[in-house]
Amino acid sequence: MKYIIPMIILSLVLLSCSKEEEESTTTDPFSCTGSSSGSGPTIGGVTLKEATYKSGTNSFAFVNSTSANHVYSGQRPLCYTIDVSSTTASMLKTNSANSGNATMGGVSLSGYDNVTAYYTTVKAGAWDSTPTTYHMYIYADTDSSFYINYWGFPTKAQADAYFYMKDSAYTKQ
Repeated sequence: MKYIIPMIILSLVLLSCSKEEEESTTTDPFSCTGSSSGSGPTIGGVTLKEATYKSGTNSFAFVNSTSANHVYSGQRPLCYTIDVSSTTASMLKTNSANSGNATMGGVSLSGYDNVTAYYTTVKAGAWDSTPTTYHMYIYADTDSSFYINYWGFPTKAQADAYFYMKDSAYTKQ
């Protein structure tokens, strides 16, 4: 009996240690692990909140002002480093009221609004030495919603050529 009680205690200690080690190794290497800065990125004069934003089955979870976990259609989250440039472009954003101020080539487009979007690059993943760079334009409607012109153009020229904002906004959840 005097050997059984110490063996039980030792077994419990070893089990609790192995549980802690197991938990520390299950961290997702693709998710951002940066510390909070108190806000998401600033797009023009609008600072987005440090929160999760969704558009359909896609989401961005801003970890801080320069990184976000992006989940595309329910797949594994990937960490993106966000760099917003001061380079701007006039983009067309859908206007659900079907009344807007947009014109293209002198023709009025009542179903759209002209908005000023900011050129943005995002670098994907946990591959710090060779990240994949994607190009897009972002228009921040409010501090709780933003639009992108398309997700993941491989070049800036392709992002420049696509001058429509995605139909639905990413909105804060």
